[in-house]
Amino acid sequence: MANQPLPHTAIPTWSGFIYQGRVALYHILKQLNIKTEDEINELVLQIDSIEDFTILKSLATGGHTPVSMHQVKAVKSASYTTYKGDFEQLEKKWTAIGLQTVEAFFHLATQNEKTKVQIEDLHPNMKIYEYENNAESCSLNDIGIKIKEQIILTLQKYNITGHNNPDTVQLLSEILEKIISDKVIYIHALNHGGAAIRNVAYDNPIPLQDFLNAMRIDIALLVQDEVYFENKIRNNLNRYYQEFCLDCEDDQLSPELKTKMDKYSILFNSYDTTTFKEFLQNIRPHKSVSYENLQQYTDLSLNEDEMKDSFYQILFTIKESNGAEGIGWVCSESKQYFPTSIDYSNSESSKKKVSERIIKTALNKMVDVPFNSDYLITLECNVDNIEAYANNISHVNYVDTGEAESDTKITQWKKVSLIDLETAKNKLND
Repeated sequence: MANQPLPHTAIPTWSGFIYQGRVALYHILKQLNIKTEDEINELVLQIDSIEDFTILKSLATGGHTPVSMHQVKAVKSASYTTYKGDFEQLEKKWTAIGLQTVEAFFHLATQNEKTKVQIEDLHPNMKIYEYENNAESCSLNDIGIKIKEQIILTLQKYNITGHNNPDTVQLLSEILEKIISDKVIYIHALNHGGAAIRNVAYDNPIPLQDFLNAMRIDIALLVQDEVYFENKIRNNLNRYYQEFCLDCEDDQLSPELKTKMDKYSILFNSYDTTTFKEFLQNIRPHKSVSYENLQQYTDLSLNEDEMKDSFYQILFTIKESNGAEGIGWVCSESKQYFPTSIDYSNSESSKKKVSERIIKTALNKMVDVPFNSDYLITLECNVDNIEAYANNISHVNYVDTGEAESDTKITQWKKVSLIDLETAKNKLND
């Protein structure tokens, strides 16, 4: 690839990546709709190197040259001063490229107090990206809708069936988004292997033709199996995280907190299939986790409110993990703590219900206590003795069930306590 300046990569900012990836996909689909296929064959998407994302064109002499560079900001602030430094940074990068033909775009998730014209008068070397109907911003919720609209137009343009089938359009949006997320995970894997992340990101573009080819697959041949539903759950997990971060007030999400939270999401996205399923079961000890078919996916996978209100809130509130596995904490008394998505209240009936469900799940799924934890952190619920509250589960009262593995696991679970977030924070954040 032709030499270009390599500014900081934005890949470690995982909370921004979810929105950033969708904005990039929207822009790609726009290119598929306005350009010929020959023109598309010359273009590639570069993620998080020159800018948050960049469209480059193949050169006859080899390598690529930038066509457009895009900075994306997924924040709620409407204040011009919030973005002023980023506007200036984008202009400096445009100047460093040294090519007048390159367009520099800034994507806003929230309508700014200044208009597009006012901002561009102050920053003449960049443009505010414009969406349909002259919209100068696009929220996280709306970008998904716009992606589907562009998918429909692309299917119609290339005479591909399915444009009038909402299920097909939804499935294609997931497939196309996965092309981008898989590339980011791949780049992180190389980075963890010792490669410089800026260079890895720079040297691993995605041909725009890949997106068009993906839309031409026969949807009927796709199998809705565990692998398919795992991908949907991973997408949901990332979406919940993005929305959790966007719901935070600007003064809540400091750069340090954002970095801490991003590390968690990068970790979760790096899990292989086996580890990912274990992770889901660990953070939901009160419910069986299965997703081999649509019914299981609907009934037994992630719950949005639990993940946002409990799990992500716990990770947000408590200091960065000091556990060996990158998630969990060890206190000064050498006790192990692990976050969960349990959002039950602290009423006696809730304590009983959640304790019984934890033991039932442990029996049915042969679940190990996550990392031999002493405490599972919940949103509000405190249970010192799970055995006492789960006394309606007959297996718990047996001295010897004749099943050594089952007895061992239940014995382990009976030693675990539930602790509410506020109490855990006071113990762990000292």
